[in-house]
Amino acid sequence: MILPNNKFCVLPWVSLEASPIGTVRPCCLATEEIRDNLGNKFDLNNASLNDITNSNDMNRMRKAFLNGWKPDVCKRCWSEEDAGRTSKRMHTLDRLKDILKKETIWTEDPKDLYFLDLKLGNICNLKCRICGSWSSSTYAGEELKVLPKSERKTSFHREMVQKGAWPRNSETFWKDLKEHVDTIRYLEFTGGEPFMIKEHFEFLNTLIDMNVSQNIEIHYNTNGTIYPKEAENIWYHFKHVEIAFSIDATKERFEYQRTEAKWNEVEANIAKFKTLREQFTNISLQVCSTINIFNVMYLDELAEWIDKQGFDFVYWNMLHDAPVHSIISLPKEAKKIVYNKLVNSNSNHVEEFKRTADFMMQREGVSHYDLLLDIKRIDRRRGHSLKNNHVELVMAIGFE
Repeated sequence: MILPNNKFCVLPWVSLEASPIGTVRPCCLATEEIRDNLGNKFDLNNASLNDITNSNDMNRMRKAFLNGWKPDVCKRCWSEEDAGRTSKRMHTLDRLKDILKKETIWTEDPKDLYFLDLKLGNICNLKCRICGSWSSSTYAGEELKVLPKSERKTSFHREMVQKGAWPRNSETFWKDLKEHVDTIRYLEFTGGEPFMIKEHFEFLNTLIDMNVSQNIEIHYNTNGTIYPKEAENIWYHFKHVEIAFSIDATKERFEYQRTEAKWNEVEANIAKFKTLREQFTNISLQVCSTINIFNVMYLDELAEWIDKQGFDFVYWNMLHDAPVHSIISLPKEAKKIVYNKLVNSNSNHVEEFKRTADFMMQREGVSHYDLLLDIKRIDRRRGHSLKNNHVELVMAIGFE
């Protein structure tokens, strides 16, 4: 694969990301959604994938990358690369290198859609601390309950519940998607919780019936609370199936962050997936740990658990979408404590932790007041207490 420059990203040419509410971005880290020529956000309920990839918005982005510019909408990748971390841009270049090896000429025109990141609604059984109504129907339901009844119908959270059901209401999208199955090589299903979204299993069966499944790799991000027994007879038809577990902590700290999840049940499900991996050679297991304010002081403990699991790949993800929970929002004194802890770690993952420390120190987040206010607000609502299982964090951020 020959690229025009060292800042180049292939995603605007070969990929789209469907958001949990049916809007579209070039990728999951893009800070803005793609708009039509009138300035309206594209909606997968009525817009075709070809309309989106050929839009002026996407043409401008492709032109920027061809010229070696760094589009502002991609600033999350640039910030990670500045800290020495492997960004989504870099990770994708590696992941798609075999698919794109024949591509040598890059113009402003899009190429075939090889990669689709499908967040098929926000249906989810958890209300994780670092999530929100955008990605979790359960989180949205909780937010609605605490609102005055007079405000519920017009609230953002009700809008997210309604729009998050888009895959179940959109015949247009599923019909359009079938038009691209001959070129698709990589599907990513997140959510919400993808194993709760039955429509995606129906689509996978369609791919099998169309005799294209053997060309396609699948990636999942799951919270680990569900083992989809029905998928066993589906997945073996595909080229490769990666299952990534979103595990940010262990035991009580895991249950604090991922409210409604039970640690013992998640561990039991991971064991079932390991058994499945032994049966089917096309299955691989990963862990995707999102670094945030709640776990950054306990990464050694998490890494020790990870190293015992025999995962095929470990991905340390940086939280961006909830700034109040990002490690850049830690107060200065807490950052010093965390920095020393990370760079002096004895973990096998210390090099990644050092890059995380650099990322944290290079930027600022929300105010200390907003950070504490948010933690206490959710603690009070859920009957939780940060003090119970995060003593070191409580002391570092001046929680009292």
